[in-house]
Amino acid sequence: MRRLLPVFLAALVASPLLAWGEKGHYLVAESATAALPNDMPSFFYKAYPELIYLAYEPDRVKGGGKSLDAANEPDHYINFENAGGPDFPRSRYDFIARIEHPAEVGFLPWRIAELSEQLETDFRMWRNARDARDRELIERNIIHVAGILGHFAGDSSNPHHATYNYNGWVDPNPNGYATDCDTHARFEQQFISHAIVLADLHLAAPQLRKDYFTTAIEMVRASNKLVEPLYALDRDGAFALFGPVSPAGRNFAAARLSAGGSLLRDLWWSAWRNSASSAT
Repeated sequence: MRRLLPVFLAALVASPLLAWGEKGHYLVAESATAALPNDMPSFFYKAYPELIYLAYEPDRVKGGGKSLDAANEPDHYINFENAGGPDFPRSRYDFIARIEHPAEVGFLPWRIAELSEQLETDFRMWRNARDARDRELIERNIIHVAGILGHFAGDSSNPHHATYNYNGWVDPNPNGYATDCDTHARFEQQFISHAIVLADLHLAAPQLRKDYFTTAIEMVRASNKLVEPLYALDRDGAFALFGPVSPAGRNFAAARLSAGGSLLRDLWWSAWRNSASSAT
């Protein structure tokens, strides 16, 4: 179960659900744009500034109202330990039907799959557009969907967004991991903001993804496996705000941001390539 940030701390730091912070999300999106293959439509390359800007949009709208927050916040994470795997239904509503308190467990891989499928559908409509005006309007939709997808692809690469140990260790703790509610922000916001630059990210070679949901599940599973290594680094001071930047902390953070950028690049490119198979 996800725990609430104490009121006094909420006044001092951003919500623990703001994965990577603003800079981290921009790094994920910018690295994805830089690593795209050269066979995308030209309007997509021209929209790089908007794609990068939109990568933070789902966090900007938090606090917009109770209805919006109820729908938006669970899309940013999955408490993988409580999600009932190893097999997952592809419909979020089938998942909801089988999990007690599903909003507390989260819907992150479903959100990634839903947006990826929408992006592929929009690309297909663009290919089939009847005239230039229709195509222009569809291009706007494509950029918006792709930009929002960038946020959740980035979230999935952050171990804090794949566990109920998302903001302080709550399991038995013989290894002395941090239990304070600063741990989430200390890694993804404070450390990323002062220690990581775009040149630190190195994306994998592009992969054509045919199954967006399985791809998303694989990413959050990989992130969940890194929760304890993340807490061990934090315990040992790798994400300390003051003093020299820890090479181990930098390498870990850069690797996870690179994983998010690689995933996002693959989803954008795959949606485009896959849209050709059913275009008329």
